[in-house]
Amino acid sequence: MILLLDAGNSRLKWGLWRAAGWQARGALGLDAIDDLPRQVNAALHGAGPTGGVVCCVAGKAVRMRLESWLNGLAVPVHWLRASARGHGLVNRYHVPETLGADRFAALVGAWRNAFAPCVVVAAGTALTVDALNANGEFLGGLILPGRRLMHSALSGGTAGVQVALDAEACPTDAFPCSTQAAVAAGILAGAAGAVSTLQARLQAHVSGPVRVLLTGGDADWLVPALGEGVLRFEGLVLEGMRWIAHDLNWPGS
Repeated sequence: MILLLDAGNSRLKWGLWRAAGWQARGALGLDAIDDLPRQVNAALHGAGPTGGVVCCVAGKAVRMRLESWLNGLAVPVHWLRASARGHGLVNRYHVPETLGADRFAALVGAWRNAFAPCVVVAAGTALTVDALNANGEFLGGLILPGRRLMHSALSGGTAGVQVALDAEACPTDAFPCSTQAAVAAGILAGAAGAVSTLQARLQAHVSGPVRVLLTGGDADWLVPALGEGVLRFEGLVLEGMRWIAHDLNWPGS
């Protein structure tokens, strides 16, 4: 059984995979990361993993805590990094290794599940929007602040826009007539605009429809603004990582 860990900017998602499928999955905030061994051990039911794949964009402190625990498991662990080519994917970043490992894994998941050509959207702390063509080439993408970061920037950087995030109204009005509604609608329109912009750019380079593949903690918030042709894929980064584990030929993958 393979242990997969996706440590993002605010949450850590984990999964246990073997050839038969997903055996368990879970998530916790980075402030609760010390509970990770208990959660995983409970799901293992006394067995041990045969290997691990880790994607960590959370920073050095989180990586060190994960390393400390994983070293005690005494199994091979692959710390994921982007590369110019791998797992069926071609990475067109000028410096391929600087592509975030989470974005790389999500693109692998999209490609190996035959969603290309598509725009891969991860709506989390940051919003990433990545273009994947029909040949498995990652052409490039966009990064902008996610919902909460956009809201924090407005609240912290202005004197007159002081609206609590949890008080946001559903932005359904074509012309919002309150500060609260204007903030909510503006943030949503900005995020959706980034997605539609890259979708249109990719559509100009490929034949056939370009789908939007959406994942991340704020996916439900973004879906209504994107129209038809949106595919939700919960845990796309973990999905890509399980394909990467398969390519490593580890037992249980």
